[in-house]
Amino acid sequence: MTSTMQNYAVKKGLPKKTRSVCPECGKILEASLYDEGGKVFMDKTCPEHGNFHDLYWSDTELFLKAEEFAHDGIGLKNPADKNLKGENVHVFVDGERVDMLTCTALANIDLTNRCNMNCPICFANANQQGYVYEPDFETVVKMLDALRSEEPIKCTAVQFSGGEPTIHPDFVRIIKAASEKKFAQVQVATNGIEFAKKYDLLKEASLAGLNTIYLSFDGVSDDIYVQARDRKMFKVKLDVIANCRRLKEETGKCPSIVLVPTIVKGMNDHQIGDMARFAFDNSDVIRGINFQPVAFTGRVTKEELSKGRFTLPDLVEAFGKQTGYTTKDDWYSVPVVAPISDFASIILGENKVTFTTHPHCGIATYVFMDDTGKVTPFPRFIDVKTFVNGIKEISSKADKAAFKKLHALKLLTLLDRSIIEENLPGGMDKKQFKRTMSSVMSKKSKTALASLSWKMMFFGGMHFQDMHNYDIERVRRCGVHYITPDCQVIPFCAYNGGPEYRKGIEEKFSIPLAEWKEKNKKGAAELEAALTVPEDQRPDSV
Repeated sequence: MTSTMQNYAVKKGLPKKTRSVCPECGKILEASLYDEGGKVFMDKTCPEHGNFHDLYWSDTELFLKAEEFAHDGIGLKNPADKNLKGENVHVFVDGERVDMLTCTALANIDLTNRCNMNCPICFANANQQGYVYEPDFETVVKMLDALRSEEPIKCTAVQFSGGEPTIHPDFVRIIKAASEKKFAQVQVATNGIEFAKKYDLLKEASLAGLNTIYLSFDGVSDDIYVQARDRKMFKVKLDVIANCRRLKEETGKCPSIVLVPTIVKGMNDHQIGDMARFAFDNSDVIRGINFQPVAFTGRVTKEELSKGRFTLPDLVEAFGKQTGYTTKDDWYSVPVVAPISDFASIILGENKVTFTTHPHCGIATYVFMDDTGKVTPFPRFIDVKTFVNGIKEISSKADKAAFKKLHALKLLTLLDRSIIEENLPGGMDKKQFKRTMSSVMSKKSKTALASLSWKMMFFGGMHFQDMHNYDIERVRRCGVHYITPDCQVIPFCAYNGGPEYRKGIEEKFSIPLAEWKEKNKKGAAELEAALTVPEDQRPDSV
C-alpha cells in the first residue's frame, strides 16, 4: 500500500476504535480497526482469553468508500412489545443495552425449526435441538400485526424462514394473511424442495400473495451441493425455476426468484461468475443474487479463520474477475440509497422505509444487459455520487409548501447532470433515458420498465457477523430484524450470533421433539420421509 493511501486511510477514519465481543466468553471488548497492506483488520484482547485477530474487509479503499455513505436512522419503536414501555427497541450485549437506530427494512419470521434437510452449514441448526419451535397461525398473525404497528416507520417487507418454512401446516394461510395486512413484499427463504415437487403449492402461495422466493443456491454443479448440503440439489433448483416459469405462462405472473448462495472459500467461490451467468440466462424469473459469505460459528482455530474468511471485497473481486461485468468502482454500500428514501418521505409527507444499515454490512450493484449481450453496471451511466449528493441538497433546501410541485423538475434536472450518456446501454440516448425514467417515477413505472429491452439484474452481498468479526455498531444499525412470538424485535446478528437470542427464544416457545411427534404423528412421518434422501440425490451418485 502506498504512503498516499495510508494517509488517506487515516484521514477518512482509520485506524479507529469500535466495540466487539470475546469469541470465547462474549464479554464486550474494545476493538481496533486498522489498515495493513491494503486490508482492514480487527484486533481485540480479552483479559482472560487473550488476543484475537481477524480480517474485517480485504480492501481498505472499498471499506472507506462504503463508509462515505454512512447514514444514521431515526430509531425504532415497537408498541406491541409491552416490556419496552414506549422506549426505543434495544437488545443487550454482555448486559449492556444497545439501542436500534434503523427501522425494520426486512422482518424475518421463523415459521418452524423443522426442516426437510440436514445442512452442515445451517445457522438455524434445524433438527438438532431436541425440540420443535413452530408458532401457530394465530401467533404468526399477532407477529405480523406487531410489525405493521412499528413506529415511526411501519415494516413493509416480511420474509418467512426457518428451518424450512414451506413445511409449516399453515404456510399458504400465513402468506395470505401477510398480503392482506398490506406488506409490500412477502417473501420466503427456502431450499426449494416443496416448490420443486409440488407445483400446486407454489401456485397457491403465489395466488395468496407471495412476491419473492429467496432460493438457497450454492452453485451450478452437484459436487458443490454435496459439500454444502450433503446431497445433490441442483436439479431441485432447476425444477423450482421451471415451475415458476410454468406458473408465469399459465397465470401471467409468478414470484420473483432471488438466488442466495452461502459462499465458502475453497468450496464454491470459484463458481460466483457461473452463478451470475446462470441468473442472466434465467432472467425471465430470476431478478438477482444475494451472496452471503459464510459466518464462523463454534470453535475455529486461527489458521482456519485466516484461510476461510471471505469478505465482501473478496466477493467484489471474484465477481469482477469471473464475469468481467464489474470493477470495485461499480459497487456501493447499502445506505447509498438512504437519501432517496428521505426525499420520498418529504414528497409523500410520511416516513418511508430507509436503508440506514451500517455501511459495512452489505454491498450491491445493478447490472444491465442489452439485447446484444453487452453488460453495463448502473454506476457506469449514472454518476452515483452526483445523484446522491444532489438528492441531499434538494431535500435539505426544499420549501415544503412548494416542494411537491417542484420535485419532478428538480429531480429530472439532477438526473440530467448525473447521466453519463456515452455509457448508456442499448444505444439509448440521454433524452430517451430521461423520458423512460420520468415514466418510471410515475404510476406507469411497471409499464415503463417493461418497455426496456435490457435485462436488469441485482447482485449483492450481505456478510452476517460471527463472534470473531462482531461489531456492536453494526448491531445498532441493523435493518434485518427477527420478530418473536412475544413480539420482541431483535436484529439479525444478535439473534444468530454474539448474545445469540435464537436459542433462548426457541426454547421458550417450543415443545420437546418427542412430545411434538406424539401429537403430530402424520407430520412426523412425513418429515421422516422427507429426510430420507432420494436415491438420485445421494452423494455417492455424483
